[in-house]
Amino acid sequence: MSLFSLLGVARDGLQAQSAGVSVTGQNIANVNTPGYVRRSAVLAERQASQGGVEVVTTARSFDRLTHRRAVEEHGRRGAADARADALASAESVLAPGSGDIADRLGAFFGSLSALSATPADTSARADVLRQASDLARQISGTASDLESLRGDLYTQARGVAGELNERLGRIATLNASIAEATGRGDPGVALRDERDRLVQEVGDRVGARAVEDASGQVTLFAAGAALVEGSHAASLGVDLDTSGNLRVQVQRPGEPAVDVTASVTQGALGGLREARDVDIPRAASALDGFAFDLANAANAAHSAGFGLDGTGGRALFTTTATPAGAARAMALNPALEGHPERLAAAASAADVPGGNTVALSFREGKSANVLNLGTIAEYLNVDLQFDPQTKRFIGNDEANARLAGPAPRAEWADCYKLA
Repeated sequence: MSLFSLLGVARDGLQAQSAGVSVTGQNIANVNTPGYVRRSAVLAERQASQGGVEVVTTARSFDRLTHRRAVEEHGRRGAADARADALASAESVLAPGSGDIADRLGAFFGSLSALSATPADTSARADVLRQASDLARQISGTASDLESLRGDLYTQARGVAGELNERLGRIATLNASIAEATGRGDPGVALRDERDRLVQEVGDRVGARAVEDASGQVTLFAAGAALVEGSHAASLGVDLDTSGNLRVQVQRPGEPAVDVTASVTQGALGGLREARDVDIPRAASALDGFAFDLANAANAAHSAGFGLDGTGGRALFTTTATPAGAARAMALNPALEGHPERLAAAASAADVPGGNTVALSFREGKSANVLNLGTIAEYLNVDLQFDPQTKRFIGNDEANARLAGPAPRAEWADCYKLA
């Protein structure tokens, strides 16, 4: 080997190692860059030389299977986070900490206790009517707030759909760029980093699975449909069906929209759908049942008594004929507003004005209907006891076991195991 050949080999080695150091510097500089994948310089023997070396490409330290499983875990985590936030909001509506239904109910029965001691006192009667009205307003307001929360979650779901569509379009564009780069021998590592980061963000929002072909393009599946194929992206729309529940549709260019609602179980969209159309309606139904039973029990006891005017048969609350919608419709009987003398405390007209039998039946729970109401907790125990700080369900070991299941890899340790 000639001297010039030896110098050429040394030059190639220095250049190759310099390229390797440059790649290492990129790795260090981008250690906290979202989506960045560690690179390495791939060296090979230089052709038509004696021992020379050259950098043939830059490779990503990327495992498609690991990425696929990570995206799946992100889909589960996205659903858990969105549902937890929605449940925390529902919890604050049902149990705001003070002035809630339990407090109003306690104040109502407290006023009845005071009335039983002085049944002829019109101020005590007025206080009972005031507390009854406050209780009915609290129940009705809670029902309205739950419905408003469903409206807020619908708005959030539409926002998530908009974010998804923006990312799907960018993935399709990157697919085309990666295919072009691959065709000319360029690995397109930066393009792939960006594309795979976006795939993960799609997974956060609706769950996803990506399949890569030989050209480097991915076909992205989510919600039971192909959302991206090559350089073409579908769009995802969210509206309401005839029953008022979320409807999710996938629209591909030139094709009719496909309803994929039943398949939307992961990502933020899946969590929002579960909370809005399953959890909150269940809580609202429980509240309706509680309001319906409370109003009917109170009405049965009150209509059996007589007011200071000697008249009986009056209901205390207005309510619906069935439990559906009872909470929102609950109100103090308009016939009693401003008329404390019409409040029934005596068991018969002959006991007026000193009779307190009906008031006592409320206070002591002697009315069978009132006694059978049970506790508010029994009516509203609808699996909403979720602590957003610890991200654990209270008193639900099965759900917590799924949340705390061992993560398959260290980098997924913050992922929830909900499916």
